[in-house]
Amino acid sequence: MLAVGIGVNAAAFSVANTALFKGFPRVQDNDRILYLTTTRNAVSYPDYQDWQSQARSFERIALVRGVFTTLSGDGGAPATYFTSQVTANGFALLGVTPILGRDFVPSDQQPGAAPVVILRNDLWRTRFGRSPSVIGATVRLNGVPTVVIGVMPADFSFPENQALWTPLVPTQTALERETFYARYAFGRLAPGATRESAAAEMEAIGRQLASAYPNTNSNRSPVLHDFREFFIGDNSTKTYQALWAAVGFVLLIACGNVANLLLTRLVRRSRDISIRLALGAGRGQVIRVILLESVLLAGLAGILGWWIAQFCVRAYVLAQKGGGTAVLISSADAQFLGYTTVISIASAVLVSLPAAVWITRFKINNTLNDNGRGVAGGGRTKRVADLLIAAEIALALIVLTGAGLMARSVFNVYAAHIGINAKNVLTMSMYIPREHYPSIVEQVLFFRRLVARLEAVPGVQAVALASVPPTEAAAHAPYEIASASPLEEGSQSTVAQMTVSPGYFRTLEASIVSGREFSELDGPSSTLVGIVNQSFVRRHSHMEPVLGKRLRLFQDGIPQAWFTIVGVASDIVQDDRTRQHAEPLVYVPYQQRPQQNMFVFARTRVDPAALVTEFSAQVYAMDANLPVPALMPLTDRFARAYGFERTITAVFVVFAAIALLLAVAGLYAIVAHSVRTRHLEIGIRRAMGATTWQIRGLVLGQAAAPLVVGLTTGVSVSVALAPVLEPILVRVSVADPATLGPAVCALSVSAVAGCLLPARHALRIDPAIVLRHE
Repeated sequence: MLAVGIGVNAAAFSVANTALFKGFPRVQDNDRILYLTTTRNAVSYPDYQDWQSQARSFERIALVRGVFTTLSGDGGAPATYFTSQVTANGFALLGVTPILGRDFVPSDQQPGAAPVVILRNDLWRTRFGRSPSVIGATVRLNGVPTVVIGVMPADFSFPENQALWTPLVPTQTALERETFYARYAFGRLAPGATRESAAAEMEAIGRQLASAYPNTNSNRSPVLHDFREFFIGDNSTKTYQALWAAVGFVLLIACGNVANLLLTRLVRRSRDISIRLALGAGRGQVIRVILLESVLLAGLAGILGWWIAQFCVRAYVLAQKGGGTAVLISSADAQFLGYTTVISIASAVLVSLPAAVWITRFKINNTLNDNGRGVAGGGRTKRVADLLIAAEIALALIVLTGAGLMARSVFNVYAAHIGINAKNVLTMSMYIPREHYPSIVEQVLFFRRLVARLEAVPGVQAVALASVPPTEAAAHAPYEIASASPLEEGSQSTVAQMTVSPGYFRTLEASIVSGREFSELDGPSSTLVGIVNQSFVRRHSHMEPVLGKRLRLFQDGIPQAWFTIVGVASDIVQDDRTRQHAEPLVYVPYQQRPQQNMFVFARTRVDPAALVTEFSAQVYAMDANLPVPALMPLTDRFARAYGFERTITAVFVVFAAIALLLAVAGLYAIVAHSVRTRHLEIGIRRAMGATTWQIRGLVLGQAAAPLVVGLTTGVSVSVALAPVLEPILVRVSVADPATLGPAVCALSVSAVAGCLLPARHALRIDPAIVLRHE
């Protein structure tokens, strides 16, 4: 019992410690590294250069951006990997060096420098067979010959799941201040600097840049985050905290069980203890023996719990494979071992405490007179045992309720209608580099040819493009409606905006409520048009029908061209992880606002997974150097996006099952002990004609009081925890009877079932044998 409690607690610590406190493994002094972005959630390369040259609160600042690249030329099949382009000072800033080869140097990021790449350790192992000769070998990244110069240490992957790192060589376009080149930069605080002082300095630098470059920087204030804020977020932080609390309850249940078992063992030795005390042994000596036994027990449990924790962490990493912070978790560091040791010692103290208190109140004469009979040696001890069982049941109910709430919340997310039919839709992300397709005409022509080729694939029904997939965040911009009052429609109002191709709504089986969808005639030389969703119409319900209204967006404070609203589309959920709300949204046609990065959606008549290879072949036939990332059915994309919530819910359910089993085991143990110590009483009752139901009721009655008290307390505490759990739940109340009711029933039925075995044993007691032995 202790090993399970210690093991799952240590595993949860390893996960939560990484996410909330420790940060990236192998990175030196994570707490001194801050992540810098702007109020526009993006950074331009000139802004990064200004930050690096002007900020004195940082030792150095590095810039990083994620891209997808196709790796080939190494003898294996071409494959697409997530790649980080990082400035040459990036790894030195983190305090990490390659285990093979060398780090980037400033000359690597100069325009015209020979392309080089550093490999992640597991990619080196799986694709290159851990061969040291990979250093100096030439591979092809997006068709460009590139020299491998290094391999990073095991467990290192920064900042997410990057498999490759290349030096960040800014293009001519990137050097333009209006270009949002990267999502964020990161910097290490200088000695003596604090986050507060760095934030104040960066705010001052932001004001200077806004004054020097008002057209681009007037609304680009720098924003600083630590690891937890930037990569984990508030809701996930609360989830980790709830997970840690849940396993803490599991450990307390295990300690309560073991404390009860040790107490009943001690009571069975009460006559022996009485004789020892009568002969002059001190109570402190007896307590020290009890504590020593508990320490040995907890020590063995801690060793076994360490192995259980290793297994749990590996299972969690596998469940989270492919996303987020799972690759960061390590369960073999000093903090993990120290925590396991501390909770093992704490468990030893907790399990020995009831027995130690019992010894201090132990009465020698009473024990010698009654021969140690009774449940746990008397009424006071029985009350202690019942109290421990009631506490275990209350804790188990809290964990059960939490697991039920999490499960219902995740179900509500999955079951929510997001405005499309995601079944039989294949999706992929396509990025066409401006270096290969410099003009807008070439970019538009590429995507038009791609759509035509994919539509010709057997089994494909329709193909369309969009700048953002459903449920993900679309860019926001201020907007203005022609002839509307500035007070109502001024620059303070913002709206989400997306670029889509003709057939987008038809492909995803959304609908045009009124007006028309985009067509191939909506080109750059025709009248500018747009489509709004129903949420946008509801926002402006006081106005006349919006069809025919003219609207314009603002970019960096600069008004764009007016366009005419020609259609109203049904709501599709964007930028809401709960998938419950559709925000006001404006769609513009791809040909009138082309982009380099677009998502392709193809509705198929067959299983979309069966067309993955064919779609890759079609892209490579057009351009063998283009990466094809995130090629998967849309349902799989949604499942991957919510992998964290799904895994955490499964973890809660597992811990709830463990808590339930431990609580029932504890109840069984105390009832079974009661039956063993009441053999004579039960034998006399049987001899005097007690029925089967009376005996069964006598035994089950032992569990009634702690069960009722535990359930009542558990329900009350579960309701009281509402402020803690409410922020991470979706359309579920903490006091929801549909969750509390089944949890109470499950615990009650399991508790009764756990007591039936001792009851069955009581019914087998032969009165003649018991009385003869007595």
